[in-house]
Amino acid sequence: METINRRNIKNADYNPRYMGEKEKKKLRAALKENGLVSALTWNKRTGNLVGGHQRLEQLDALEKSDDYDLTVCVIDVDEKQEAKLNVQLNNPSMQGEWDVGKLFEMTEEFDLSMADMGFSEVEASLLFDGDERFTELFETPEATGEKDKMRDIKSARVNMVKDYHDEGRTDYMVVVVFKDAKERADFMRRIHVPNYEEYITVEQVNRLLESDI
Repeated sequence: METINRRNIKNADYNPRYMGEKEKKKLRAALKENGLVSALTWNKRTGNLVGGHQRLEQLDALEKSDDYDLTVCVIDVDEKQEAKLNVQLNNPSMQGEWDVGKLFEMTEEFDLSMADMGFSEVEASLLFDGDERFTELFETPEATGEKDKMRDIKSARVNMVKDYHDEGRTDYMVVVVFKDAKERADFMRRIHVPNYEEYITVEQVNRLLESDI
């Protein structure tokens, strides 16, 4: 651990992670409330930030400057090892899965809402597969609409996959090609469909088109 000036930290140009404005707002609010509770990781040899690009960006926004001190975890590795660590530190496949039962127990034991823990209604429904214990924690005017969206997504996925296998037909489907993963993720976010979904309905696309008119 070492305390350094923010100006000594460079963002890694190759960093493959990005964050939408909605997520940035939630992260900024969490940092404002709690501070930087987990240190960034910095490579002394290259001066590059290895883990924490999104948090650093929001810290800069809160500080309204890049001239402040912070404590970082220091490593000293070559750029190849640095790049590997950059991905490993953020790789969801290396971070385990949620124990749904324990997460729900936490909401009761500590009187926490899903929003307190950073989940939206849509995210709770997707992550926990519509478990009513979680969706019922959201008592907002938008809750009913969001639940309907989740039902539409799941129903469309089940029906289309079933038709595909039962009939061996693809003439009612079209493949959309994006220029890169970011463009795909941005599009899926705009139509309120999780990025991992392979199937979307024309109704979901139409809603996006109507909202842009």
